[in-house]
Amino acid sequence: MMQIHQDVKQNNEIEWKTWPAHLELLRFLDDQYGHMIESSSNLKQRTNQSKRTVQLPSCLLPNMSKANATNTSSGNAFRPGIVLLASYPRSGNTLLRTLLERTTSIVTGSDTRPDRTLSKSLAMQYDLVGEGLVGKATDAGMNKQKKQSSSARLQIRFQTAYDPSLSIVKTHFPERKGWKPVNSSRVLLLIRNPYDSIDSYWNLCCTNTHTTSLDESVYKKYANKFESLARHEIQIWVDFHYYWLDLCEKEGVPLLVVRYEDLVLDPESEMQRVIAFLMEDGDDKSLFDSFWKWRIRHALGKSDNPESQSTTGNTSNLGSYQPRSSSGGILSIGKTLRKDRYSESTLTHMHDVAATVEANRNKNTSKFASIPSINKTKKNQSYETILQKFGYDIYNQNFPENFKHPPPVPTFAGKQSKTPGRVTINKSPEIRSIDDEFGRKMTHWRRGETDNDANPFPTVARRR
Repeated sequence: MMQIHQDVKQNNEIEWKTWPAHLELLRFLDDQYGHMIESSSNLKQRTNQSKRTVQLPSCLLPNMSKANATNTSSGNAFRPGIVLLASYPRSGNTLLRTLLERTTSIVTGSDTRPDRTLSKSLAMQYDLVGEGLVGKATDAGMNKQKKQSSSARLQIRFQTAYDPSLSIVKTHFPERKGWKPVNSSRVLLLIRNPYDSIDSYWNLCCTNTHTTSLDESVYKKYANKFESLARHEIQIWVDFHYYWLDLCEKEGVPLLVVRYEDLVLDPESEMQRVIAFLMEDGDDKSLFDSFWKWRIRHALGKSDNPESQSTTGNTSNLGSYQPRSSSGGILSIGKTLRKDRYSESTLTHMHDVAATVEANRNKNTSKFASIPSINKTKKNQSYETILQKFGYDIYNQNFPENFKHPPPVPTFAGKQSKTPGRVTINKSPEIRSIDDEFGRKMTHWRRGETDNDANPFPTVARRR
């Protein structure tokens, strides 16, 4: 079990000590960890001692029962449910999970079935060992287990992949359903520009990997297929993000929007936003300035001295997982546009879809500040499309060049309620139709074109 200490030198300077981030084992916390956690008041009383155990934010502690929580020394009221990390496929979910695990040394889960090829790849090749684990079981599931024998309950626990120590679970719902329902009281919504995310989704469908890139010859041979996919997926991309914006507002669930582009350009600042969002109101905020800022720099492989380097940097120092856009800076943003992946008519179509969806909504139901702009294809529009909300409009905001000085991240304020809101995933229908040829049916198409993967599509070697 990882135990993090801080040494207080004679001049009262604090020096955090632990293993290097790339050597720290990712592990599940259990109830036995409770005795290692100290309350904020106890920590303050021990500042003059040479060593002390650090209190973790309560949102990152196990979802223990009330009885167990009362018997521990933490004194924290553990948040019910878990935090969902939601994103359209290929939006940087694996990157953010890796950063979270390296910062907190706590495993993140996923609602993807663990026996799928891509899930096994993340677990076995890229150290994301929480694939298929979805946190605390629902009340109905727990009641079902109570009726079973002890051995049967143990078997059910492993078969259903519920583990109470998980706090953060990845999902692509409602783009596709995960294998188990999950309840959540807080949501991280990770968003990436549609041009790069859709192109990356095409690469994933054609290679069945997270990091392999197709050779240019594949784009030329299947140009019509790629264009059709792009024109279709922009609707899924728009619907996906409005689903989460609307649902969290309706249910009063706190939501933090994280742009992939900001995560690549300034990972340190973005991770500070994420950790601050995860912390409970009752958490000791002094820990954020002292401990968590240090942990973030440690996870990114930066010097322990905040003054020694600028806050900007790349995400190439992440161990086994290396995202395609890890070290390219601004050149990695909108890279598909620089490569002329899309025809002008397809780009216009993408903006038309965003404008049409906005018009059909009748009014803007989200809580974003207005950014005056007029879409190229809708000269008289008086509303703001979802592309413009996030700074992704090519014609009015000069994306991707505008990210040389990134536009403000939209903020979201859900419905105010006396009781905490909750959302449940993987129960309602997907936003894709059952016969969507660009969803799971892409697997059948790929196998048909590659002799059941015996002759895979040509790929290019990754740059290091």
